[in-house]
Amino acid sequence: MIEKDIDVICVGLSCVNFPIVPIDESIFSRDINEVGPMTLLPGGDAANQAVVLSKLGFRTALLSRRGNDDFGRIMMDLLAQYGNNIDLSGVAVDVEGATCTSAMMIRKNGQRFFCVHRGAIYDFGISDIDLSVLSRSRLVSMGGIFALHSLDGKGAAALFRAAREKGVVTVADTKYDLYGIGLEGIREMLSFTDYFFPSYEEAAAISGETDPEKIAGLFLDAGVVHAGIKLGARGIYAKDRDGEFYMPALPATVVDTTGAGDNFMSGLIAGLLKGWGFRKACLFGSAAAAINVTQIGPMVAVQGFGQVEGFMNACLNDDPSLRKLLGGRS
Repeated sequence: MIEKDIDVICVGLSCVNFPIVPIDESIFSRDINEVGPMTLLPGGDAANQAVVLSKLGFRTALLSRRGNDDFGRIMMDLLAQYGNNIDLSGVAVDVEGATCTSAMMIRKNGQRFFCVHRGAIYDFGISDIDLSVLSRSRLVSMGGIFALHSLDGKGAAALFRAAREKGVVTVADTKYDLYGIGLEGIREMLSFTDYFFPSYEEAAAISGETDPEKIAGLFLDAGVVHAGIKLGARGIYAKDRDGEFYMPALPATVVDTTGAGDNFMSGLIAGLLKGWGFRKACLFGSAAAAINVTQIGPMVAVQGFGQVEGFMNACLNDDPSLRKLLGGRS
């Protein structure tokens, strides 16, 4: 029997981020805008999940693509710096393409906008992935569906089909549908997906529906086992064959919303790996997301499992409705 020496394989987007804060609509009316200190941070959905999950105490591996350039080397150094022994051997190197880079423009209220150069990640595909690594993992998470031009569709379906055949749990979330793939373009992948959790804006755009309950129902009909919708400040909605629930967002002082969804997914995955029920895993994800938005950057604020669990338990103690929501199904 092959040893499961990886808890989570994180597949998809990785980049170098430049946070710029604060900005507002007047930025283009002046030659010079005074902003805060500029730093470099690793980013991208899959990279964010790999870092946060490693900080939560799980063995993670990142499968992605970078350029053979300075930013590529910087990204690898940053991932090693912010993460905790992440296996980066599956990050393919594109000898001709540039590493994905992103300018994070953050408003005073924490809302953010991105200017992105996709670079090498545009060509990241199933040929970059050694499927035998699935035998070593408990769970595989795709971060950035609809923004992975060469992996979305047939490639993603092949990856999740192989994972399902090996008994590996499959998890996915999305980005904005950059290339017009739509629901039909991921339907085959969804048939092999255990947990699918896009944001409301992304889910509404691909489904053509505005009601979270109807949207989640469409995903279940496509074969997803557990479907959820991230509702931002309103919390989440989730549905599976056993029932449905809304869960409110947990209290937080918002500084930067970048990576909130990725931290939620990381917390959800952590709860699943702990063997918790779906509701408690979602609450742990909500706790990770709430902690994340209190600092600038997508993987800075969350420091460890005990930190997130302590915050989650404090929220449970303060809010009887959350305790009722978990009930006997935690």
